[in-house]
Amino acid sequence: MYHLVFSADENYIKYTSVLITSIILNTDKNKKIQDFDKNSNIKNEKYFFHILSNFVSDKTREKLLNLQNALNEIFPCKIIIHIKNDEDFENFPTSGAAHSLKLPYYRLRLSSIFDESIKKCLYLDSDMLCMCDIRELFSINLKDKIVGVVGDPGSKKSKIKFKENDKKKIFYFDENYFNSGLLLINLEEYKKHSIEQKCEELASKCYYIKAADQDLLNATIHYKHQLKLDFAYNFSTIAFCYVICKDENKNRLNYTRNEFNKSIKNPKILHYGEKPWRFLKSYFDYKGTNINEYWWDMAIKTPIFNEELLKSKKNITNHLLCAGLGRELFNAALKFNFPKIKFLIKNTSNDEKYMQRAESIEDDFFGICCILGIAISYARSHKKNLFSVYLKALKMIYNFKKYHFRSRI
Repeated sequence: MYHLVFSADENYIKYTSVLITSIILNTDKNKKIQDFDKNSNIKNEKYFFHILSNFVSDKTREKLLNLQNALNEIFPCKIIIHIKNDEDFENFPTSGAAHSLKLPYYRLRLSSIFDESIKKCLYLDSDMLCMCDIRELFSINLKDKIVGVVGDPGSKKSKIKFKENDKKKIFYFDENYFNSGLLLINLEEYKKHSIEQKCEELASKCYYIKAADQDLLNATIHYKHQLKLDFAYNFSTIAFCYVICKDENKNRLNYTRNEFNKSIKNPKILHYGEKPWRFLKSYFDYKGTNINEYWWDMAIKTPIFNEELLKSKKNITNHLLCAGLGRELFNAALKFNFPKIKFLIKNTSNDEKYMQRAESIEDDFFGICCILGIAISYARSHKKNLFSVYLKALKMIYNFKKYHFRSRI
C-alpha cells in the first residue's frame, strides 16, 4: 500500500485531481515494487490518496468518487477525504503563506490520519505534476531519518522571529533549508521526535514567519534527521529560467551545478511556480517544450474534471499580461528609465498593447518576462515604489543573464 497526502480546498481539488491522475498514468503496470526495491515486502500495490481540506461539497465528493472509480480501472486506488478546521490551528500565525487561511498548516497534523501500521507516507503539493513512477520514492529506505526532502532554490537568508521567556529570539535558516512541497515521511520517526508538537509549540511563539509550515518544519527537523533527495523529485519550475547552485553561492540551491544539470535533463516531479491554470505559457525545458503544456496534456486525460478544467482554459490571459509588462520592465530597467517604470506601476491603460506584444516574445526570454511582470503586478496591488521594483528587476535580470540554464550546460 502506498499512502499519499495532499492539502486542497474546494477550489483546488480539481488541480489535485490532475496530480493524482499523473501518478496513476505514470505507474508502470508491468512492474512491481520489487523492481525498484528488491527487499520490499509490499504485496498489496494500491494507492491511497488522502486529501486534507477545510470543506468538500457533496458535488465534489461525488466527482472524486467517480474519479477514483475511473482511475481504479487503470491501477488500484482509493481517494479519502479528511476534514480539518482552521480553529484547530489557532496557535499558528496568520502571515506569509498562511495569510488568508490555515490550510498550509494542515499537513503538520497528517500523522493523525494514520494508524500505527502505516510506516511511510508521501506528501505532495497540489501544484505538482508527476512524470515518473512514484514507487521510485516509496522504494527509498529512510532508515532512521525522519523525512526525505529536496532543497529549496530560494535564498536561505530567511528567518523566524519568536518570543521565549519574554525575550525576542531569531532562528536563522542555513543552506540545508528544504521545500515542504514534497515530504517523504518516516511516520515512526516523525512521531518519535514529536515533530507536530514541536511545530505547534514554536508557532505559538512566533511573531514573524514567512513560509508557514515550511519554515516550522525546517526549524524543527534537524539536518541530521533529513535524507536529501535528488532535486528532480521536487523540481521547482523557476529553475528552468535560472538557478544559483551551491558551488556558485552556498546560500542558494543546495546542489552542485553538475547535480542540477542531471536533474534538469530528467525532472521527475514538476513543482509549478507559475500555475498552469493561470499561465498557459511560462518556462521551456531542456527539450525546448513549454512546461505548462505537460500539465494541460494531463488535464485533458484527467477523468471527470477535464471538461471543467478545459472550459476555464479559454479565458486564461495572465501569462500574456505578465510577460508583456515584464518585457517593458526589462528594457526600462536596463535604460534607467524611471518614468517608464513608474508608469508601468501606476497606469494600466497600455496593458492591452503589452499583451499583444507578448505574443512575439522568444521562448527562452518568456520566463524571465513573466517573473518581471509578476513584480509589476505585485507592486500595483501592494503600492510599492518604483525604486524597489527597479532594484528587484536589476537583480533578476543579472541572475537570468548569468545563471540561465541553457548558458550553464
